[in-house]
Amino acid sequence: VEVKLATPHSFATLKAITKSTISVFLYRVSEHAELRNNPQRRLPDGTLRRQPLVLECSYLITTWGARGTDPASNDAAAATEEHKLLGIVLQGLYDHAEVGRAELFEDPTKPPVWGERDELQIFLETLPIEDLYRIWDSSELAYQLSATYRVRVLGLESTEVLRTPAVV
Repeated sequence: VEVKLATPHSFATLKAITKSTISVFLYRVSEHAELRNNPQRRLPDGTLRRQPLVLECSYLITTWGARGTDPASNDAAAATEEHKLLGIVLQGLYDHAEVGRAELFEDPTKPPVWGERDELQIFLETLPIEDLYRIWDSSELAYQLSATYRVRVLGLESTEVLRTPAVV
């Protein structure tokens, strides 16, 4: 099984794949509204730092069974494979719904991205059917078996340190 990042333009190529595939499509990025106005943090040296940015990324996870060049004859087998794959995805993301700092990947040749308190929360998001169809309309394809997930990124630190005068 292949896992691919998808774009609206790449969905058309997935219809005739020859190997079962799971596509991951990022369709929305937003700030977590309840945590937007957290207060600034004062560090031990007296400097202020902005509150961490809490992002929510919404993903469409789609399973694609191998239909090949003759989709009509392979449709039943491909649909069965898609159901099995979606079950595996649902179970895997449920089992790993919280990703701690130790499990987050960083490229050692680049500046650090993750802070020491950063983590991810992954949860199934139930969209109204109209919203789900709207996502599929953007790719100009018929609906495909899929699930939507929200990934909450907790605590992206600001690189800006606010200088304040010492209280005397």
